[in-house]
Amino acid sequence: MTAYDEIDSEAVWNRLDDAEHPIVNPVSAESVDRLLNRVPLAPGAHVLDVGCGLGAWVLRALELHPGTRGTGVDVSAAHVAKARAAADKRGLADRFDARVGDGTALPPGDPADLVLCMGLCDAFGGVRATLDRLRPHVRPDGHLLLGEPFWERPPDAAALAALGIGADKHTDLDGVVAAALDAGWAPVHGYVSTPGEWDGFVWACVRGLADWGFAEADPAARRNILRYMADYRDAWLQGYRGVLGFGTLLLRPVPAPLRVFTGRRPAWAAGPWTRD
Repeated sequence: MTAYDEIDSEAVWNRLDDAEHPIVNPVSAESVDRLLNRVPLAPGAHVLDVGCGLGAWVLRALELHPGTRGTGVDVSAAHVAKARAAADKRGLADRFDARVGDGTALPPGDPADLVLCMGLCDAFGGVRATLDRLRPHVRPDGHLLLGEPFWERPPDAAALAALGIGADKHTDLDGVVAAALDAGWAPVHGYVSTPGEWDGFVWACVRGLADWGFAEADPAARRNILRYMADYRDAWLQGYRGVLGFGTLLLRPVPAPLRVFTGRRPAWAAGPWTRD
């Protein structure tokens, strides 16, 4: 029997492909394409997806950039199996390697031309810790595509209760950018998910849970799954909808001598040049 407390994010996301939303983030397929096309990847380039989920990001990168190769790492064996199946179905199996592993403890290896890390900063211990840990895995001339939740507006009690977190769990969008600058990265592009993308993602999760629950043969399990589905839906609608945002930053590593030019201008520094 499936108990209510046994259902978690992995169980929800494993059903996203069945709900026609294999992207385990509130980002549309069109936005994924636009973001991935911002990165120049030549044939032979390597894409590393840390916490690859169902493989949507890395597999699409391989489709958009012919001749590239990709590696996906995820702690969920179920996610990795689905990513491999998707690669085989899309004719990408010969260019894609999916591995079960802890993305926060990657062994040393050749740095990648593009590293993807979408919504995994919490597992690393925050944005700064994520960027510090991933830096050795990005080529000096490479890019990191980082996805991270942030507060669209100060969270109220309903939002915090729905998410089960404190207000200090996230910052606003500028706080995410500031953490990247402090860690020695230059944001060169950014995107904030729209309300429609959030709705599409959450409703896909709700649909996946509903399909699972209504198809469950065991009556007790059916009740538990459908109760979880309803609570998941209402946490969104009555709690954090319009409060929690999701931003994606395209980052480049900055050599230490150049960081004074790519970071925030110190208060004591002279203003930018102006023309008379």
